Amino acid sequence: MLKDPMQSSRAMTSMRRALLAGHAGFLLLMPVISMSLSGCASSSRTDLPSGNVQETLKVLAERHHVCAVALAVVKNRQLASIDSATACSPASALDADSVFQAASLSKPVFAYAVLKLVAQGKLELDAPVVKYLPQGYRHQFDPLKDEPSDLVTDSRLQAITVRMVLNHTSGLPNWASGPLGFDSAPGAKWNYSGEGYVLLQRAVEAVTGQPLDQFMSSQVFKPLGMLHSDYAWNERIGQHLLAGTKANGAPRAAPNWKRPIAAASLYTSAADYGKFLVTVLNDGDLMKQISALPVAVDPALGLSWGLGWGMERNQDDSYIWQWGNNMGYRAFVMASGRTGDGFVMLTNSENGLDLAQPMAQKILPGEHKLFQSPMLGVDVINLLCKTLRVCL
Repeated sequence: MLKDPMQSSRAMTSMRRALLAGHAGFLLLMPVISMSLSGCASSSRTDLPSGNVQETLKVLAERHHVCAVALAVVKNRQLASIDSATACSPASALDADSVFQAASLSKPVFAYAVLKLVAQGKLELDAPVVKYLPQGYRHQFDPLKDEPSDLVTDSRLQAITVRMVLNHTSGLPNWASGPLGFDSAPGAKWNYSGEGYVLLQRAVEAVTGQPLDQFMSSQVFKPLGMLHSDYAWNERIGQHLLAGTKANGAPRAAPNWKRPIAAASLYTSAADYGKFLVTVLNDGDLMKQISALPVAVDPALGLSWGLGWGMERNQDDSYIWQWGNNMGYRAFVMASGRTGDGFVMLTNSENGLDLAQPMAQKILPGEHKLFQSPMLGVDVINLLCKTLRVCL
């Protein structure tokens, strides 16, 4: 089992403070809170509804009260279908262009852009990130606000490389609501970190001379035909965005991401992310680069982390994957390196990850031990709503 990255008491303190503050930073704390308070997720296989993918998705959405879910299915490295389902009344206005917050599914897309810069010679994987920040790194206590902030002077920052950020061995915490510290020495061990991705984001912005959202639009979204994707909210995105919901289906009042955050602010549609997934799976050199030197996460479960992607390995195959957890939204992506099959699932519901394991079984048959990981364990906010009817 993965060790909890933070003590439960520390996570609960962070949660209480964030809830009282009521600001966007809590969105970013949710994944680590879930990991901190969870045990291992259930390893039992979920009973699957009979029928095709669309029918299965509809039954699962109704079973788990997911207001809106969109699913892109990839077969043999080609986009095979876009399916959707709704299970709330009134039904969400869901179509092929519907946009969701993708949460941490932002990370693999950003990593893809970083590896393009590496291929172009503009970044080096094993160079210190601060090499590209000659004025130093100013850490914002809340990534959506300029202040408060501080100039990081810890000498360990000099040791963090581009590779360490992408495979989560930077040693930085997931999120820091005050001065930036270290949870471990850079390169020492895997430690999931959104802060690392923000650090690398600043380097990318410095190298390219563009804000992240503009850079991603020109270098990734437009070339791949991802017309309903952006790292910052704007009116174009807002026209297609589905509002997030709590576990009980009530609306979730969540702020829009008006500033791009590499780790968490991607807005996208299932069709767009499906295009991205197809691009990754069809690039053999990229897949080798992603998986060449994985860092151990939980050897007992066959889990490791490559460049921008989680990895699950068994005797027959290797899978890339990532989960996403923003307030009001849940997301999941997974694909087989051997068969080129996979899927991305976007939901506007805090119940959304309940669909991940059964859909993985439907589209990628076989046991997937990643669902035993604490990363996909107890969702605290969801649990409070379901069991105590305290829907914060």
